[in-house]
This record gives sequence, structure tokens and C-alpha cells, in this order.
Amino acid sequence: MHTLVLLSGGLDSLACILHYRLEGRAVSALFVDYGQPAAKHEIAAVSRLAQTLRLPVETVTVSGIAINGGFIRGRNALLLQLGLMHAADKCGIVALGVHAGTSYADCSPYFIREAQRMFNIYMDGSIQVEAPFVGWTKREIWEFLLKYDAPVDLTYSCERGSDQPCNQCLSCQDIHALRPR
Repeated sequence: MHTLVLLSGGLDSLACILHYRLEGRAVSALFVDYGQPAAKHEIAAVSRLAQTLRLPVETVTVSGIAINGGFIRGRNALLLQLGLMHAADKCGIVALGVHAGTSYADCSPYFIREAQRMFNIYMDGSIQVEAPFVGWTKREIWEFLLKYDAPVDLTYSCERGSDQPCNQCLSCQDIHALRPR
């Protein structure tokens, strides 16, 4: 079954790619530029990952949304809906790299179940929404990536879109807590 991973260029979506490849699945990726401050750096990370992993990636650009960074209400719902539109006749799974340990409602098992219900309206169960790490902590994802020697240094995760990690946004704080000091 073909899997479409929503690829941000960060650790969690890299882990999704690795997870499905380890399962022997055909994997492609979709990057969404919705005007996020980090889009330029994220697409560069996606390009590096695609080249290194020999991963087919397509890009969708959404305009007209004012995004300032930090928490983006509706982000994962938007990404999944665009994944559904993109994958409708090509894939059996649309995967999202969300994990436990956040306060975001769209990083919960409840959200994934509700997203599946929405997909079922359109696809009658033929496309599954999966978030293989929704019960994992960021530390567990990090250890999974290191265990399989994944190219973590090619990723980008600063929400502010800084050339150098800002070390203040939630993504930077997550990464900083994982790296050896």
C-alpha cells in the first residue's frame, strides 16, 4: 500500500518516512508551503532529505493565509486535507508525524480519529490517516531515528524560520533537550 507522508523537513516527518520504509511500503512525500515563516528553510531541508533518501516529493503552495509563527491553529487539519486532495487515487495512507507530549489538540489520538472520520466522508475508508508516533514522546522518536542512523542533521525545525535555530520556540526547545551537551 502506497503511503504519502506529510513532510515538513523536521524530525517527526523524517521518522514517518523511515517507519514506513522499514515496513516495506512505497513512500512519497508532500511538502506544503502555507506561508509559514520557516517555509524557506523547511523546503531546503525537504530537498536535502529527498535527495539523500531518494524520495519523491511534491510541493503544494497555499496563499492568502496570514501566519506569524508559533502555534498555528488548524495547521494539521489543513495539511491532512491537502494530503487527501493530493492522494485521492494514489495512496492508501496519508501519514502525519505528530507525537505525544504536546498540548496541541491536533497532536492527539482524538484528532487523528476525527480526521479519519472526515476522510471517510470523501473516500469511504479507502485512505487511512495514520500518525505512527502519536503515542510516542519526542525522545522516543529521537532514539528511533538514531537507532537507524537517520540523517537528522539534514532536518530543520525552528518555527520562527531563523537561519540559526532561535532556541526559544517550542520546536527548538524540543530539539535542544534531545541533543547531547
